[in-house]
Amino acid sequence: MKERSRPEIRKVNTAESLQFKMLLSIAFLWFFSYAVARKLTLRRPDIAGESCFQTARRCAYSVVPYAFMRV
Repeated sequence: MKERSRPEIRKVNTAESLQFKMLLSIAFLWFFSYAVARKLTLRRPDIAGESCFQTARRCAYSVVPYAFMRV
């Protein structure tokens, strides 16, 4: 197995961190638009008293980490 130097490891970690943030922001926007649409159509909220921002944040943080799991 090839050993990586510290700069290489830092570069990989930075790239993965950027990918995670980008995917998280896309998922947040997706869930936020869903929460707003749900509120505008007067459907029952997932959790009573929770704002659209909180709903989108909770959903994004519960889904995105699974994309980075290594099997």
